[in-house]
Amino acid sequence: MKYRYSLRHRIRYVAFCIPLILAFLSWAYFPAFANWIITNLFGYHTVSQQANVFWLAAVQFFYGWYTFLAIGVAGVFTLAATFARLEQYENKMPQYPMVSFVVPAYNEEGNVARCIQSLFRCTEKYLGQCEIIVVDDGSRDYTYEVAWSAIELNRRRNPSVRGKVVRHSANLGKVQAIKTGVDRALGSLIAVVDADSWWRPDTLKSLVGYMLSNGKKAVTGYIHPTDGASELDSYVLLQQLEYSQGLSIIRQAQSLSNNVLVVSGALSLYDANVLRNILDERNVRSVTEDLEIALEMHRRGEKIGYTHSAVSISVAPVSFRSLWRQRLRWFTGWLHNTLKIHREMLMKKSWLSLFLWYCYIFEYGGTIVDLAALAAFPLVFWFAPDHILFIFGLFIYGLYSLFIGLINQSIALKYAYSEHNYKSLLFYTPFYPILRLINIAARLVSSVKYIFGDNGSWYTKK
Repeated sequence: MKYRYSLRHRIRYVAFCIPLILAFLSWAYFPAFANWIITNLFGYHTVSQQANVFWLAAVQFFYGWYTFLAIGVAGVFTLAATFARLEQYENKMPQYPMVSFVVPAYNEEGNVARCIQSLFRCTEKYLGQCEIIVVDDGSRDYTYEVAWSAIELNRRRNPSVRGKVVRHSANLGKVQAIKTGVDRALGSLIAVVDADSWWRPDTLKSLVGYMLSNGKKAVTGYIHPTDGASELDSYVLLQQLEYSQGLSIIRQAQSLSNNVLVVSGALSLYDANVLRNILDERNVRSVTEDLEIALEMHRRGEKIGYTHSAVSISVAPVSFRSLWRQRLRWFTGWLHNTLKIHREMLMKKSWLSLFLWYCYIFEYGGTIVDLAALAAFPLVFWFAPDHILFIFGLFIYGLYSLFIGLINQSIALKYAYSEHNYKSLLFYTPFYPILRLINIAARLVSSVKYIFGDNGSWYTKK
């Protein structure tokens, strides 16, 4: 058994070398192939000229960076996600522990009823006992009344499910709302669910089965962004592309080594004792409480998993203003957690530390590279030895990049929506750089704000 285990890991390490080799071959030989196309298909012949050494270094750097990211890094994550999907043990149900749903809600009168209804439907496919605890965190609308009515209405069809609505007299924040719900929870497992999210009917069964079969203390799954209606909003469509890459590939890949970085508030299941101890012993204070709790679990040596079979549908930002606020909160919370609250995690010799450094090198460092590429483009074009050849090369490389992007995106969509037809999302792949530019700007602004002491906030100050 030990030999087989070692052999399996050796095969994986060899497989991880393949996309890196492909990236190197692309970097080394694609320029020659592009020149062949320009000469033989476009009929353009250039006069050999000596390129400026700085111009050549800039072009090689940017070309090498994006080739390594699109083929090498993306390929490694895709293989890791594939291995993780194959490694998951069959979801068996040797027992059905009681599950407590905790739903923190603030001004969610338009969404909370749908959330509650979805949780009741989940309980119908789960043989164990369940309870639903909605915590109204000092809402200024009718969240409390709508939640209470939704629980009473659904209990007529499923009276075995306990339900209650707890009300804060003032807005105390999401963490306190979660803590209030956890303190009243009776289940040995606790599911934390955002009030603007709703679970698919088999999600609870999938989460519990995965947790018990794979020995995890927390588990999350795939989150599908929606506008709550037709899903034709352009911002939502771009976020669906983003989530398919970020969750079904990257987060699934992280689960291969039990190092899932975030247990999302829209879809999470915890061992009750682990979550309760963290909330009692730690002052959870960041604006990304799900990341803070997950990192604290890693610090304590607890295993966190991801299963693609569990799906939550969550309302996503549908305007630039709301999307911008969300990204500032996400990125500021990331900096606060990794540079202050859990900064020791960066120095640990572990796969988790490697994932954290990946984020800083390829996401925050990538932001600097992207800005440098945008700023340098006019100069690179101006000092090009042959302007026409440069334009032809840029056109061919653009098509090549789109081709690689479509391959990566099609795999991500297949992994995210294996039972649904979301192939039409591929047509929006050429517009994905719009969302990337928003993220670049948000990372830059959040970094500057964090340096000047801004740790982020949930709501806009008035």
